[in-house]
Amino acid sequence: MQKIEITTILASAIHESKNQLGTLLYQLEALKRLDLGHEGKKTLTKVEEGMKQLNDEWVEYLYLYRLASDGYDVNYDSHALDEFLDDQVFALKPSAVARDLSLTYQTDADLTGVFDDRLMTAVVSTAVYNALRFAKSKIEINAAMEDDYLVISIEDDGKGFNASHEKEDELLFNNNTGLGLYFAELSADAHSVEERNGTIKKLYSEHLGGAKLAIYLPQ
Repeated sequence: MQKIEITTILASAIHESKNQLGTLLYQLEALKRLDLGHEGKKTLTKVEEGMKQLNDEWVEYLYLYRLASDGYDVNYDSHALDEFLDDQVFALKPSAVARDLSLTYQTDADLTGVFDDRLMTAVVSTAVYNALRFAKSKIEINAAMEDDYLVISIEDDGKGFNASHEKEDELLFNNNTGLGLYFAELSADAHSVEERNGTIKKLYSEHLGGAKLAIYLPQ
């Protein structure tokens, strides 16, 4: 009898769950057209954003499975960072607004970089969702070149990383699983140029005074 690969079964289950969640999100659109009152609409928005976050996490887990099993080929392409970050803010801003937070981005208008946009979209969304839990009022996504590395950073005005958080990464990423940070590390490391690999760093945000997650991608 052929042995069943449990990781493949789990990946298939996640894919199916993601499809079902997509159906629920579609059905939720019908509820949004009803007269629910201010509080009802506010609650519905929170439910919708929570479902969208879960959907993004399913996508991330599928990428994680493929990265960890060497089943993902990095798709390198050149991207205008102003356009890329604008897309990220557009997709994630409703989640920030639902929590009364500001989400913006900063980068040079002519900055371009070579990277896998699907992987980096998943990494940025993971970092932003994490920042939503700790920010007081602001989250900012930035991009700049630093020593032949494209640096995409997600900063907030929360308490920042500290010693206790260093010991409790599971409290900072993806609902106590730690997979968010692991996924970001694998995604950055998958980008390589002439034996230089990408990496991530947890830093202090001099700009906003909170946490800063920086993704370094070799160029």
